[in-house]
Amino acid sequence: MATPVLYRVIYGTVTPESWRNGSLRVRPALLPSYCRYHVKNADYPGVVPEDGKSVRGTCVEGLTRMDIWRLDTFEGIEYARKMVRVKILDKKGNETGEEKEAATYEWTAGRGNLEDREWDFHHFVKEKLSEWVGDAEEYEGVDGRRWEDGFREDSAGRTGDTG
Repeated sequence: MATPVLYRVIYGTVTPESWRNGSLRVRPALLPSYCRYHVKNADYPGVVPEDGKSVRGTCVEGLTRMDIWRLDTFEGIEYARKMVRVKILDKKGNETGEEKEAATYEWTAGRGNLEDREWDFHHFVKEKLSEWVGDAEEYEGVDGRRWEDGFREDSAGRTGDTG
């Protein structure tokens, strides 16, 4: 949900040049039948299926294959990328009637590692976001592997095999 974190993960900076993020479309969205809980001893949430609940977030379109790889790397082994259907919202938070197939990172590290309270995005932005958009150690794995595995990305965000 926090575009500075998204930009930091996929571009290595919270303020990418316009040519880098011009292809991204970030829109508010609703993920039905899921809930976002606070992960114990962490700043971030775990999203899990739960009937009768929904998660407000964003739908990000225009990601490259390498952007998705970076996000997968950042999310780590506690999450699995799952295909879901989301409802697109307008800027006021109302449903537009548009639905999209999208991927979400579902928490897989066990419900026992989640608190009984829902994660508060506004609290995260106010109290914790600044810790997630600097040169924190959490990003070393993502930053250090941008060009590994024989892939490189050109200025348009296209990937190719360098080997």
